Amino acid sequence: MMKNIIISCAFLLFNCHIIAQDIVYAGYDWSNNPKPNKLSTNEKQLAELILKEKQAIEYLFDETTKQFLQYELLHRILRVNSNVAIEQNNRIYIPSSKEAEFLKHKIRVISPNGKIKVLSNADIKEAEHEETKVKYSYYALEGIELGSEIEYFYLKKSYAEYTGIRETIQSDVLKKNVEFEIISSPHLIFKAKSYNGLPEFKSDTSIPNKLNLSLKLDSVVALKEESNSAYTSNLQQFIYKLEKNTATGKKDIVSYGAVSETIYKSIMVWDKNISKKVKKTLDKIDIKYSIDEEDKIKTIENYLKVNFNILDNNNAQLEDISQILDTKVANKPGMTKLFAAIFNELNIDYQIVLTCERNKLKFDTKFESYNFLNNYLIYLPKLNTFLSPSDQFTCLGFVPYYLTNNYGLFIKKVKLNDFETGIGKIKFIDPVAYDKSYDNLKVEIVTNSEIIKPLINIERQMGGYYAEYYQPYYSFYTDEDKKKATEGIMKDFIEGIDIKKVTVENEGNDYFGKKPFIVKSSFVGDNLVEKAGEKYLFKIGELIGRQMEMYKEEQRKLPIESSFNRSYHRLLSFEVPKGYKITNLNSLNMNVFLEKNGEKIFNFESKHTLNGNKLDIEISEVYKVIEVSLEDYENYRKVINAAADFNKVTLFLEKL
Repeated sequence: MMKNIIISCAFLLFNCHIIAQDIVYAGYDWSNNPKPNKLSTNEKQLAELILKEKQAIEYLFDETTKQFLQYELLHRILRVNSNVAIEQNNRIYIPSSKEAEFLKHKIRVISPNGKIKVLSNADIKEAEHEETKVKYSYYALEGIELGSEIEYFYLKKSYAEYTGIRETIQSDVLKKNVEFEIISSPHLIFKAKSYNGLPEFKSDTSIPNKLNLSLKLDSVVALKEESNSAYTSNLQQFIYKLEKNTATGKKDIVSYGAVSETIYKSIMVWDKNISKKVKKTLDKIDIKYSIDEEDKIKTIENYLKVNFNILDNNNAQLEDISQILDTKVANKPGMTKLFAAIFNELNIDYQIVLTCERNKLKFDTKFESYNFLNNYLIYLPKLNTFLSPSDQFTCLGFVPYYLTNNYGLFIKKVKLNDFETGIGKIKFIDPVAYDKSYDNLKVEIVTNSEIIKPLINIERQMGGYYAEYYQPYYSFYTDEDKKKATEGIMKDFIEGIDIKKVTVENEGNDYFGKKPFIVKSSFVGDNLVEKAGEKYLFKIGELIGRQMEMYKEEQRKLPIESSFNRSYHRLLSFEVPKGYKITNLNSLNMNVFLEKNGEKIFNFESKHTLNGNKLDIEISEVYKVIEVSLEDYENYRKVINAAADFNKVTLFLEKL
């Protein structure tokens, strides 16, 4: 994201006289006489493992071209002990980039008996991605045996990246002999920070006339992905950046202060030259009847997201407000600028927020790095809520959930006398409250003389992130699409039903975030009833829909991280058939919760009342916290499984 905003001119940062030096790993090569590595008994049981992973990044300034360059070395040896591993690794993809040049690229396969097959350019295949049509190249490895080792390395030259680079060391495969080096001239001071238990880098001066940060590990344990976790952000990893250049005296090369000023100049400055065009667009947006500022902003957002196309493209023209207003096409920074221009025109107070996706990367408040600044939000101080300018199917108050419950850089305008600029401050982006995202049910079960064929009437109301899955898309559906989508909502909810009638209310972008998305459906529930002699079994639990289950799991390694806070309220009304009674009413009563500081942060509670032949069941289920520690995991699992247990409840109907 920051590449679209901050154009770094290397010669401005590195305009001192630097003598070109040889690349440290220019002569790097693999062993001429490799032999299969010896594995322990446990390692032989693994489907695959990495026996060596050596990486190095060296930074050099080219005096001739005045370019700041990096040379990247990767050397990996992979052992395959299963057919699945062979199938997954029979292609070694060649990283491609228009701005990168491979100085070396070698690959070979070493069989268990020591036979070596070195691949050549003749083994390189080309293919095209079916959807994106992007062409890519790979080495095709054929005839790999169980126990073979796949070894490859390359040395690649490209333009330097130094404003914040993340490297993930851990994966779901055991790694041995892991090394990473950051090499530079002595006057270029790099800084690295490790996360999730990864040891910190050490300074190494063993290479003459070079400054070296290195990390060396005998092994890195495998970490398997687990459900309901932020797997990627929990892997052992590190981030590094260029801190300063002692030769030029340049400090704080990666600075949020500089970012804030740049964002102000590129997005937040009022441009009188486009004022007329902005006003013409505002004339098309019916905001004169808006009851308050919140309603006004929602109306603006809905108009822009319905009438403007958002492309994932770095073309500078897609960031030009004048052209965006003419073509109604913008990229993500361009849409942010468009919202800012309109808010400027209407004197709506706002702040630009830069953050990252928490499921992939947690924002570090103590380490300034541009790779935390990948996504735009707009904060509205008066409303104390957020807007996502470039996510077409979100709305005010419901930005992408993975951008909440994380920190961000909040940039606001500040005026000092006649001078105006942008100042940034790191603050927390609160998640949406649990009662704002809901999936509620009203179920009426009507029986008659044919107990085996009850009529089921369901009203399902969804709000917040649950409505986001469906509601906004109806603005873009055809009538046929709407019909299929509406029927699909209920069929996915309860399996095997034959829908007799289904309708929706509050469909489309206009209602998202304002009114609940409502689906009403009727069907005959013959698949919910079974006859057992003179008894009937009614699977009433299935009427709350399929539920997540967390019954059988290995020992949990990762903390829970849910997508968003949420709640469910369900009312089930059951007409007990005449001449029958329910013999297991107590199965409807459940109360499972996790309490913290006197508050139930997770809770599943179901209870019933019986008046005559009318059975009413009320179910409340809430999840008020997104993150759950390993310490609280078992209690959280009990709450999740309580809902799954209710889903399996069957009522026993016997004759009076």
